[in-house]
Amino acid sequence: MQIVADLHTHTNVSSHAYSTMSEMIHAAKETGMLAIAITNHGPAMDDGAHQWHFANQNIFPRVIDGVVVIRGIECNILPPMGAIDQIEYKYYKELEYIIASFHEPIYKPATYEAHTIAMEGVLRDPFITTLGHPGTPAFKFDYERIISRCNEFGKIVEINNNSINVRRGCQENCLEIARLCKKYEVPIVVSSDAHISNQVGRFDNALALVEEAGIPEELVINSSRERLAAYFRKIRGLELFPEG
Repeated sequence: MQIVADLHTHTNVSSHAYSTMSEMIHAAKETGMLAIAITNHGPAMDDGAHQWHFANQNIFPRVIDGVVVIRGIECNILPPMGAIDQIEYKYYKELEYIIASFHEPIYKPATYEAHTIAMEGVLRDPFITTLGHPGTPAFKFDYERIISRCNEFGKIVEINNNSINVRRGCQENCLEIARLCKKYEVPIVVSSDAHISNQVGRFDNALALVEEAGIPEELVINSSRERLAAYFRKIRGLELFPEG
């Protein structure tokens, strides 16, 4: 399966990442990506960007070095009810791609029930597009309850290559989630979660898991230019490739 866009990447604006925006975009071009989303951590994280960073993304040219640039954020899921970073409404509504993820510095791992309640809050948030690395072992929740309702709330699910690489136990959880996405026909996105330029466009482990789960290509929103364009047209009225 081909992946045409990397929709979860961090520049060195997130201080535990190591490459500039220009370096990340260049890496996207080198790995054949048509598009890249810049999704630095929200301000609740100690190394997250100030809300003005996200407000000012409208200065990004839509296309840099032949790669479409999508304005995004990786928000932090906050306890107890699944709220996300406190950023002014006028800034959130301008962002094009909004991931929500559990991070231990922000949400101390709690109970299965508490995590499920938080994820229900995420489902109901109209800004959020994507459930970020939901297979994180420290934050198990009722996968079937949440995944089965994603289409109702217009959410997609991320299969995160970096998580599979670095989080012990994530592989099994992600496979269970992927199989539920297939069962309930929930669209997914395959992402690198790159924190350095040489990770951009690298999805080998995530793609192997998608194949094992038997997810059809039609459910992978970044598996073709046409699906990617249709997704952003639907959720944001955005024409990624206006030239056709």
